[in-house]
Amino acid sequence: MRRESEDQFEGAAAGIGKWLRDLKISIGFLTLWRMTVSPPPDMVDVGRSSWAFPVVGAIIGLTLSMFYGLCDIFFPQTVCALLTVILWVAITGGLHLDGWTDCWDALGASVSIERRREILKDSRLGAFGAIGLILLLLTKVVTLMVIKAPWSGMIIAAVTGRAMMALASQGALTSGRGMARDFLEGVQRESCIFCWGFTILVALLAGITGLLSIVAAYGAALWFRRFAESRIGFINGDVLGSICELSEVTVLIISCSK
Repeated sequence: MRRESEDQFEGAAAGIGKWLRDLKISIGFLTLWRMTVSPPPDMVDVGRSSWAFPVVGAIIGLTLSMFYGLCDIFFPQTVCALLTVILWVAITGGLHLDGWTDCWDALGASVSIERRREILKDSRLGAFGAIGLILLLLTKVVTLMVIKAPWSGMIIAAVTGRAMMALASQGALTSGRGMARDFLEGVQRESCIFCWGFTILVALLAGITGLLSIVAAYGAALWFRRFAESRIGFINGDVLGSICELSEVTVLIISCSK
């Protein structure tokens, strides 16, 4: 009996250790908050830890909400919205924004598929990418200026954006190599189930509007994935980042509905 209890304790400790490792991997990948993980994870490990993506989104959303509340004591709502979006970019290091601009430079070009793929690899900012970046950030600022419940909107947006990176990419075409392929190889069915459950639970903070926002975000994410597949033939890490950004801004827009 004692041996059985010890085995159960060791099994529980190992399970908790794995969950904590997955959470640290996700935090290190999705934010600028550096986490020490040994051995260092690869993209397959990141995919396996994708169940924790919406949890990291909740951490980001709560941080933004507290910051917005603090700013609201001293500044008008316009300034609060602007400062919060600046912090939003800073927390993630602009990781997904980089993918967003790269995607629109490539996907918006009226050239051959081969040329679009070349543009996607080019780190320089082009006209389509610049326009896409300006419109995205402007939409985030404006929605936070008029939204009735900024705190719930930001939390739901941050959670949904990161969950959709795993959920909307299931069954996507990949190039056969690279970040997206390795990431999707690691994503497990159980992770997707958890992502849906956690996201729906958080969306209930805003009731029916919250649920409608994640449905709209999923639709937008699927559309963008298929649009990318039609324009370049596959998805990559930039497309995954763009899915996150598009999902976030979709949630914010729906949260502003009357």
